Order: sequence, then structure tokens, then C-alpha cells
Amino acid sequence: MGLCVLIVDDSRVARMSLRRQLLEIEPDASIVEAGSYDEALTQIETHTPALALIDFNMPGHDGLELARVLKDSLPALRMALVTANIQDAVSRRATDLGMAFIAKPASVAQLQQFVTGAGQ
Repeated sequence: MGLCVLIVDDSRVARMSLRRQLLEIEPDASIVEAGSYDEALTQIETHTPALALIDFNMPGHDGLELARVLKDSLPALRMALVTANIQDAVSRRATDLGMAFIAKPASVAQLQQFVTGAGQ
């Protein structure tokens, strides 16, 4: 089994798009999807992702709140905030959590850079 990646986005279409792009980069990747904060926490009970792509705007808890919890549970997890919300304050908060920042719509090149760890 290849690289395990957690995709968290309340949009099924966004998750499908990220899945497709990731599988172009890492054909053997194991993709775990969650549509919410709670689903993501349930998924990490049975999966240990190496990478996480997390949307910012979700019902309930936002992606940065989830990232904070994931960072405590899985300290080695590399995370990227994948969002259309490109405000400086959001970007700064993501950076403070050690997250990469990918503006939606994500490109294969941006995801490739994150997956390979280039620029980190």
C-alpha cells in the first residue's frame, strides 16, 4: 500500500477532484475521505495518514480547528489547508500551525509540490 492521504472537505466534488489529482501524482496512494471535522476524527481512529488536505470552510468546526487536533494526535502528519478563502489572516494561522497553503482550485503542480515536500 502506498502513501496514505486524508482529504477533508464538505464538498464531495472537491474531494473527488483532489482524489483524482493525487492519484495522478501517487497512483498507489491510499486515499481516506471525510466530509467534516467529526468524520475526519473517526477516520484517524483506523487510518494513520502521512498527509492531510483540509478545507477551511466547513460546517461546525473549521479546518484550522481540525488541524490543531490532528497535530496533537499525529505530530508527524504533514498538512495543507486547501481553500478558496485566501485571506492573509487565514494563511497566517495555517502557517503558524505548520501547514502548507494551497488556494482552490488546487493544481496538480501545487499538490505535487506538497506531496513531495518540495519547499518545506
